[in-house]
Amino acid sequence: MKVRYARLRDYKGQGDDPSFTIGKIYIALGVRFPPEGRSVMITVQRDSDSTPVLVELQYFDVIDPAVPNYWNFLDFDSGSYSIAPREFGGDFWDRFHDADPDAERTFRQVIKRIEVFHAELATPLAAR
Repeated sequence: MKVRYARLRDYKGQGDDPSFTIGKIYIALGVRFPPEGRSVMITVQRDSDSTPVLVELQYFDVIDPAVPNYWNFLDFDSGSYSIAPREFGGDFWDRFHDADPDAERTFRQVIKRIEVFHAELATPLAAR
């Protein structure tokens, strides 16, 4: 899934929000569906440091809804669900944010696969 940052989020810091750039296209790394009444979230890498973060989908326009067929439905046992690469299930994000080398390596591999997926979608069928 590709999204374009289209609406400014509330930002309490000095100057412009360094996390995202208006008009820039981002590759979504997952979609989270929180319990009723809360906003749908997406995981994208922020501009300031490329860290993957959850952010409300309402600030983005979906420009390509396609997701790879290896994404899974994940249940967080809290009324929250997501679709995301199967590698991002379980305790993956805890390990990733704790700088676990295996999780970081997995993250880089998954990002490359997602980028290839979107590059292939952009290639005309006759050229594949």
